[in-house]
Amino acid sequence: MKMTTETMTVFRKLFESGFHNDFKTMAETIAEDCQWTLMPDMNKIYKGKKEVVQLCTQGKLASDKAPEILFDKATSEWGVFEYINRGTITAEAVEFSKTTGWQFPGDPATLVGQKYAVAVSFIYQINEQGKICQLHEYLDMAGLMKQFKPAEKLVTHDA
Repeated sequence: MKMTTETMTVFRKLFESGFHNDFKTMAETIAEDCQWTLMPDMNKIYKGKKEVVQLCTQGKLASDKAPEILFDKATSEWGVFEYINRGTITAEAVEFSKTTGWQFPGDPATLVGQKYAVAVSFIYQINEQGKICQLHEYLDMAGLMKQFKPAEKLVTHDA
């Protein structure tokens, strides 16, 4: 039987270290000039290592559950990471959402306690130092919103 050892991708290192509250290691995966864009409407762009580390830290602290990883592949220049985020909406998740500019039906605080499952994908570029220098994050907001009761209006949180 042939044994193979796959090298952990730089994004998986970011993801795993953040999950284990190792924010120093997480920060080491991010280039100083990194740009992290929330897609598809590019409603929020985090520029520079400091902003990106803050985003990753806040996102982790808003959710403490283990993700269901679907796909994790990278070359020396780019990578793709996809997972399913399953859980229950918490007050911390609502507060985090206010920093993103995402639109929610009605008051997102009314969603606390509801269960959800949402696909999240990341497409990223890697610089010569092996750090993430540009990233686009895709969150299936339409699929997420279909899981909740219809709302009268959308509420946008300016970031």
